[in-house]
Amino acid sequence: MAVAGEPYRVTRNGRRYYSKAHKEAVIAKCLVPGASLAAVALANGFNANLVRKWVRQRLARGARSKSTAKLLPVTVVAGDPMMPRPVSAAGCGVIELRMGRIELVIHGQVEREQLSLVLEAVVRSR
Repeated sequence: MAVAGEPYRVTRNGRRYYSKAHKEAVIAKCLVPGASLAAVALANGFNANLVRKWVRQRLARGARSKSTAKLLPVTVVAGDPMMPRPVSAAGCGVIELRMGRIELVIHGQVEREQLSLVLEAVVRSR
């Protein structure tokens, strides 16, 4: 069993492997509001670029799990602009995006991360 902060495995070429729990602890320190990623990395003996990569991977995993856990109420209408649009629920916002022959209509409250993922998918599909 490795001591906290120590690698649990070192290969012949010197590459070090750390436990998932240790990585998560370092990432959690980085995600505290106002925390300096470089300072956290330095305090734990890591290169800032490595810790930044861990944080990016963690955030990407979180975004993926959020996007699959709770799907947005999205209607994509391609082609005829005269097709009837669904009516949104009272008190909810509506976002409409038209790109060429693609129309994207989002009803209800939307989280920033979810909207970002939807817009990236729409832009990639063009």
